[in-house]
Amino acid sequence: MFWGYAGVWPREFTRDRPRSLQANVEFVAEWGLDCTGAPAGWLDTMADGERDTLLRFLDDHGLCLTLGAWPGWLDGTDDEVRRRCDGDLAAIARWKDRVRAPIVTTGAGHIHRFVREPSLERQMELLAERLPRLVQGCAALGLQVGIENHGDYYCSDLVALCERVPGLRIFLDTGNTYLIGEASLPAIRLAAPYTIGCHFKDHRVTPRLDARPLHFEVGPSVLGEGDVGLQEAYDVLLALAPDPAALVMEIEMVPPPELDPREAMRRSVAFIRSLPAPAARP
Repeated sequence: MFWGYAGVWPREFTRDRPRSLQANVEFVAEWGLDCTGAPAGWLDTMADGERDTLLRFLDDHGLCLTLGAWPGWLDGTDDEVRRRCDGDLAAIARWKDRVRAPIVTTGAGHIHRFVREPSLERQMELLAERLPRLVQGCAALGLQVGIENHGDYYCSDLVALCERVPGLRIFLDTGNTYLIGEASLPAIRLAAPYTIGCHFKDHRVTPRLDARPLHFEVGPSVLGEGDVGLQEAYDVLLALAPDPAALVMEIEMVPPPELDPREAMRRSVAFIRSLPAPAARP
């Protein structure tokens, strides 16, 4: 099992270096974690010296990067999406071994199941038609692809999509279940048999019946201190994930405003360290 950190990145975590992959990996190493994520093409945009420093740091600390490919599956024509996907695949092929990538992550993009056009049915059709290019391309490189529930779809939508796209798996965001209006633990249980990694995130939630329009507040939380039920979620993943020992578990935390971000991180890391390691399956 890989434990990592995906975000959020307050200045206390990056020493005032916003959007710095070097700062991110230094933070991961500081806390004794294994990985973080980055877009597949990010390394291509770095200056040679900057990239060399990053790669040496990964080697020296035994770190890895999960690579993201988000080509905008629902944006544009088939040819436009294919070109963007091929660009991501080329970047994955260039860097996967050098950064010891365990998996590739993706997501639908800036859309969700409640928009009227395209309909949910059409969204699922397009994803089922277009995702195989990435899934098959990564499989040829020895990597699995997990699609994230990014506040866009129910876990049940993604499970149905996995059943339509051979080899597609789920990169489960435990907190985003609330963001789309699901009950977290039933959704996590449904997704677990397809899950290869997580944004392991907690939230404190509050129904706002006094507000207009009515809404459901999804607020920040230290891991293990919110309303997702992360202990139970972790137990479900150990029981039902296809390969618990290979799960990529990236902490994603929004520090509560009343806490120093580093204290919120300390408590979150203490929580994950309290969880049992996955047992070997027969």
